[in-house]
Amino acid sequence: MKILVADDTKVNRLILEAMLGKDGHTVVLAEDGKQAVALFEREHPDLVIMDLMMPEMDGYQATELIKQRTGSRFVPVMFLTAVTDEEGLAKCITQGGDDFLTKPYNQTILRAKISAWKRVLDLHTTVTAQKEELEGHHTRFLHEQDVASTIRNNVLGAGCLDRIGVNYHLTPAATLSGDLILAAAHPAGVLHLMIGDFTGHGLSAAIGALPVADIFYRLTERGVALRDILIELNRKLKQTLPTGLFCAASLIELDARRGSAAVWTGGLPDALVFKPGAGCRLQIPSQHPPLGVLDDSDLQTGMQEVSIEPGDRIYLYSDGVIEACNPTGGLFGESRLIECLNNNRDPDRLFDEILAGLTSFTAGSVQPDDVTLVELPCDLVTARLLAPETTAPPQHPWPLEWRMELNLSPDAVRAVDPVPELLQMLNQIPGLPRHKERLFTVLAELVTNAIDHGLLGLDSSLKSSLEGFEAYYQERGTRLAELRNGHVRIALTHAPLNRGSKLTIRIEDSGPGFDFTRPNTDLAVNGTVAGRGIPLLRSLCQEINFHGNGNCVEAVYVW
Repeated sequence: MKILVADDTKVNRLILEAMLGKDGHTVVLAEDGKQAVALFEREHPDLVIMDLMMPEMDGYQATELIKQRTGSRFVPVMFLTAVTDEEGLAKCITQGGDDFLTKPYNQTILRAKISAWKRVLDLHTTVTAQKEELEGHHTRFLHEQDVASTIRNNVLGAGCLDRIGVNYHLTPAATLSGDLILAAAHPAGVLHLMIGDFTGHGLSAAIGALPVADIFYRLTERGVALRDILIELNRKLKQTLPTGLFCAASLIELDARRGSAAVWTGGLPDALVFKPGAGCRLQIPSQHPPLGVLDDSDLQTGMQEVSIEPGDRIYLYSDGVIEACNPTGGLFGESRLIECLNNNRDPDRLFDEILAGLTSFTAGSVQPDDVTLVELPCDLVTARLLAPETTAPPQHPWPLEWRMELNLSPDAVRAVDPVPELLQMLNQIPGLPRHKERLFTVLAELVTNAIDHGLLGLDSSLKSSLEGFEAYYQERGTRLAELRNGHVRIALTHAPLNRGSKLTIRIEDSGPGFDFTRPNTDLAVNGTVAGRGIPLLRSLCQEINFHGNGNCVEAVYVW
């Protein structure tokens, strides 16, 4: 260890230097408290042996200043003092000291104390390293939560769920949810409704909702039958999800003109049909495995046909409803749900009554699973499906409007290149693969500028030669490793257009910005390696707008 010895008596210092040096320690000597503080800041010792009475600054004062300068480090201070009364020895500890030894001291005891503090320091170092590692994992976990939560919220906000009259409730068990609810109107006056419950946790469960929503909305708008949508959903999930991850689902095709509903349920509880005055008049059992488990040849797409009677309401729900727990561990169960239906006297309040009963039963207990409940009031939905359109709806190639946002901390910037992940996600949009190279260039340029010039403050003029490129990236690596503060926010907003789509990319960094009003050299006459980024972006995007001090840029790409 490196040990700082502070004593105003030269003989004492020399004795300690000789003894500690013989034991293999590096010794730094201070003649008074003021010098001890200065040497502590310069030498960063592991242990301080402090005399109490010294000129310039006594041991109490020096210890207080040293403790203020330790930061996150733990550096024990041991007093060597002639004080022997209990009050004086107690003051050594209350004034910031960690140990004491009275003079004249026993060298054997001093060595034993130093050895003990060495073990404490080794343990502290191990615990600190483990804490930093856990904090790194926690930061990455929170980042994944933010991404997954944004995707889930965007998916839930799409389609006609709110305007068609469907009542729904989704309470995630944690920040991330593996459940989703989708609804879309078919051109032939048919409603497609789906609830899904992905297994697993974290980003994988939430990201699975995006391709499901894409297929569901796109094929429904094109007029594809629900059976064919089932096949495509199963194929996509089977191809993309890892083993053990799948989607339990219930899908309904409500035909307003025929007055019937076709139901397919795989891996979720039975669907329930409520009739005013009769309670639960029908249970539609789950007859299939979840989506993403079977090959196409084994998937059964047969649906159960249900005649819709006046006042009927269909209820779909996830396992989280019937498996909701009360404080003693009891389950809500299917029987209580059916009891709510049978005891109802006002159908318009039934949905709220079920939720109230569920809330009363759980009594604030933390639930182990997401709770998803959907009520399909068939009369209301049918009326809205058959209502004439006042204006013709726009025909979008991909009707899903969504927005996602990533917030990259210094740890995330070091650990993850977001461009490939973002491009892979965007590649799900039909028609976009033809623009893959251009979008990669746009994303890479924007993200690189935000990190290199915004967070790290690098100057592109360094790359004026081959040696300059090497120096640039060496400096980039150094600054990136030392980066402790700052962030980069990436927001993607997709909006369908009549003949294509518009993607708005907004990237903001916490750097000081730059003078974006300064004219840029045209690409055609710029033969250098610096100053080409903004003209390149302007040549590829419909719009490039800077905000703030230039540390926020918004690019609009249309295809």
